[in-house]
Amino acid sequence: MTYPDLNPRRILFITWDGPQTRYLERLFLPILAGLALHGHRVHVLQFSWAATAAEAAVGAERVALCAAAGIPYRQQAIWRRPSGLGPFLSAALGARAIRRAVADWGIDTLMPRSLMPALAVLRLRPAERAGLRIVFDADGLPADERVEFGGLAPYSATYRILRDIEAQMLRRADAVLVRTAEARDVALARAGAALTADRCHVVPNGVDPAPFAAAQRERAGRGEDGFVLGYSGSIGAQYRLPEMIDLALRLKSEMSDLRFRLLSPAQEAIRQALDGRGLSGAGWIETRTVAPPDVPGELVRCDLGLALRAPSFSMRAVAPIKIGEYLMAGVPVLGTPGIGLTAALEAEGVFRSAEGDLSGILRWISRAVHDRREEMRCAAHAAGLRHFGLEAAVARYQTALMGLPSANVGKAGDG
Repeated sequence: MTYPDLNPRRILFITWDGPQTRYLERLFLPILAGLALHGHRVHVLQFSWAATAAEAAVGAERVALCAAAGIPYRQQAIWRRPSGLGPFLSAALGARAIRRAVADWGIDTLMPRSLMPALAVLRLRPAERAGLRIVFDADGLPADERVEFGGLAPYSATYRILRDIEAQMLRRADAVLVRTAEARDVALARAGAALTADRCHVVPNGVDPAPFAAAQRERAGRGEDGFVLGYSGSIGAQYRLPEMIDLALRLKSEMSDLRFRLLSPAQEAIRQALDGRGLSGAGWIETRTVAPPDVPGELVRCDLGLALRAPSFSMRAVAPIKIGEYLMAGVPVLGTPGIGLTAALEAEGVFRSAEGDLSGILRWISRAVHDRREEMRCAAHAAGLRHFGLEAAVARYQTALMGLPSANVGKAGDG
């Protein structure tokens, strides 16, 4: 069923993703497809690269998934050499790809996600931007995240350039999207008077409940051997892989039937971390890469999900997608408090801080999770629907789009 909007847009969603990250597939495609139900015509321009056959296969899968969703898709290559300079050149010259997409698809609204796509938009000539509306998805605080976790010096030229891109886009955008109230406060402070509060919108990371509900129905009655601790997502300094492994070891020492599943594209980083602890080949640990469509089926096989983050300034601006996916799968969460909606989830009994003493964590696992497994699955899924439902996310995006000035829809086709 469609819900035609009174002010439909022709949107170009511009994103920057390596082949190892699947945010487009896992998060944004369902939201963009939801916007299409409101009459918007949505298109995707993705900056990425494919240096190997496996990475090329990821690109082909993205093309197929977008086609299945009825969303026209193009990929623009990222130059990775020379190091540091190549990505900036790719973004700066990416204005040409945006220009072509605008002309071919009759685009009236640009939606750049994060800083490199923002740079590509800023490189358009003023006369070209004049006829377009811009919705900037700030996507956290990526420049600060690179300082805290990527080794970028806070007084470096690169950091100053990234912050300047952020500031210019915050000031020029017709609407800004952020994930948390803290991120909204930072955006308004950094933009100054150029960005008013009514144009800065907090949007949730929506999760489509349908595939998770189907996976739960398929799982019903099968059960698993032992208690399954799971992690799904990216690997990096902010995700605290060494601490995850240490926590799993501590739990294993108290729960002999514990199994640990690490679902991530970063298999080499995981292998090195396990080798460093003498866990290579450990039978109770499973590591594998999972295609986005298979994530729901894999998560429903878990009993508890891990969502650790390094507490920091930039992390106040993120809302982990994995928490919503865990809950939709009926899986309660053991993670870092203060990141996203964890306070509300803890009050509802489906989240527990991993930072406390092990005895308290074990009591919660035993009494609330293990002994009341099916009851907890129902409670977790219900919390997922309340806080991370796809319809609520689409509605927030829709609110931002409805607040834009009217646009003359182009006449080009959607091929």
